[in-house]
Amino acid sequence: MIEILKGNIFTTNRQVIVNNINCVGVMGAGIALECRLRYPEMFLKYQALCQEKNIDIGKLWIYKAEHRWILNFPTKKHWKYPSKVDYLHAGLEKFMATYKERNIESIAFPLLGADRGGIAPEESLNIMLSYLQHADIPVDIYQYDPKASDDLYQKVHNWLKSKTIDEIMTLTGLRRNYVESVCSAMESGKIYQLNQLANVKGIGIKTIEKVFEISRKKHEQISLF
Repeated sequence: MIEILKGNIFTTNRQVIVNNINCVGVMGAGIALECRLRYPEMFLKYQALCQEKNIDIGKLWIYKAEHRWILNFPTKKHWKYPSKVDYLHAGLEKFMATYKERNIESIAFPLLGADRGGIAPEESLNIMLSYLQHADIPVDIYQYDPKASDDLYQKVHNWLKSKTIDEIMTLTGLRRNYVESVCSAMESGKIYQLNQLANVKGIGIKTIEKVFEISRKKHEQISLF
């Protein structure tokens, strides 16, 4: 029931996607940043839950969007600190004990605590398999591919290409240097996913959010006609 894949987890057709999170309300990189952009309402709720001290290791939180559920899985106490294997064990034990009562029918995991978490990918995979092999639902485990296609990135890229710098400035309220930095990065051929813009000097998360917010609204308005 387990398939190990390399690519973009957001292309999965599974009911649930797992999102690595910390316990302090920050989604600033990787899958977490993609989730922040794709599900801004979830991000606000997540921040509130962290402020209320309701996000912690071993506690899982499901956010049910219209077409996809996001299972938020704490792999760090604080975004500054590394993940620990104990955190993976705690969350996976909770998942195995509760996924049926939560009506989870299929799920896609990233390698928990790997990449920015600091846990070796092989160690993360082995821990995950030790639990997930006992699940009786389809499970995908995604190994991150930084060059995998991203539908979200492509939509924003196409929207930006259809506008002049001045038009983008007017629509987003961003200063020229920020808009030029985003456009330059997206035309560089080195960016494949929207979250990667956060690694470009001169581009902050708020800028990425603003560009995506406006481009999404314009896309939705066009789709209505």
